[in-house]
Amino acid sequence: GSCYHFAMSGKSYQVIFQHFNSLLPKILVNGTIFARMSPGQKSSLVEEFQKLNYYVGMCGDGANDCGALKMAHAGISLSEQEASVASPFTSKTANIECVPRLIKEGRAALVSSFGVFKYLTMYSMTQFIGTSLLYWQLQLFGNYQYLMQDVAITLMVCLTMSSTHAYPNLAPYRPAGHLLSPPLLLSVFLNVCFTCIVQICAFLYVKQQPWYCEVYRYSKCFLDNQSNFSTNGSAERNWAGNATLNPGSVLSFESTTLWPIVTINCIAVAFIFSKGKPFRKPIYTNYIFSLLLISALGLTIFLQFSDFQDIYRRMEFIPTITSWRVLILVAALAQFCVAFLVEDAILQNRELWLLIKKQFGFYSKSQYKNWQKKLAEDSTWPPTNRTDYSDDGRNGFYINRGYESSEQIPKEKLELEGQATEQHFWSRL
Repeated sequence: GSCYHFAMSGKSYQVIFQHFNSLLPKILVNGTIFARMSPGQKSSLVEEFQKLNYYVGMCGDGANDCGALKMAHAGISLSEQEASVASPFTSKTANIECVPRLIKEGRAALVSSFGVFKYLTMYSMTQFIGTSLLYWQLQLFGNYQYLMQDVAITLMVCLTMSSTHAYPNLAPYRPAGHLLSPPLLLSVFLNVCFTCIVQICAFLYVKQQPWYCEVYRYSKCFLDNQSNFSTNGSAERNWAGNATLNPGSVLSFESTTLWPIVTINCIAVAFIFSKGKPFRKPIYTNYIFSLLLISALGLTIFLQFSDFQDIYRRMEFIPTITSWRVLILVAALAQFCVAFLVEDAILQNRELWLLIKKQFGFYSKSQYKNWQKKLAEDSTWPPTNRTDYSDDGRNGFYINRGYESSEQIPKEKLELEGQATEQHFWSRL
């Protein structure tokens, strides 16, 4: 069965390491206790675990642990003496209760880093798609439109998105550890597809509206039909008159349509990529980040539905009919609902991904996983009531007289034992 454990001292480990090296991986995958080990043996043990693709943590409180603390992936010093210099982490309490907390914080930091990475990727792609569509018609977003997206949203999101604390309960599995993992790549790819579809549809559909016209500086079409685009006639006439006096303005129905879609999408992906359980607390526990998203969304909707002369002049918008603005908001919210459903129900569904891996025959490439699978299928392991002898190819056989009797040792090996052991001792010395 698989319910067995190995425990060994430093002397036993040294014998296995030197003379039964092929058995070492088999023992380590089920090793539980390693006691009375020298500093060199501790470092060697950490290195052997790393060769099996384990992520190794090491706790120590003395100078004899410094080598292993430096070599481990996560070294934790349990004192503020010599060990604290060699280890990246130092515990304020002299016991190992800090290990689960360190694992939780590390996983939360990893998920937060990937979330910020995905957000910045999505922000760049979303703005790139909108800008490319406008460049196609020699148009672009206004300066204040860019400023709103870059500073008021993206900069503040990046500063506060990673402030969510770790979840109090330790999950029985770890998050994806690679940027090129399928769930992460699919998350970015599908969100890019969603925003691309919505922006292209809005870009083409606005051209089909009866009130649409190509707006350039001093455009007679724009000035003659300006009164049809807003419910506030006096403000609109003043705004139109002022707009013609500013030759640097960037005015188009396309930019007025695409800007709220792009901005709301930036806010939506920041919310979607800030998933809480099982590695982080819920998003509402990050008060600053939640307040920022709500404020940014409210400000965007306010700018979209307001009819103030100064706002439209500064933001370089063209007022449109109210039904069109509502349609833009509905399209942006529909995109958010679809993206959130796909992210939560499919891309973050661990059971679904495990089923897909099983169906297509994808297995872990980690060495310890392969060894565990081999040992589970080996009926002769672990060995019981059996004696193994080492042959290093030069010095004959190694026999531990502390555990063997002469009756258990084959006669030909017993005859060579004295000479081989002496040769082995002097060659090692």
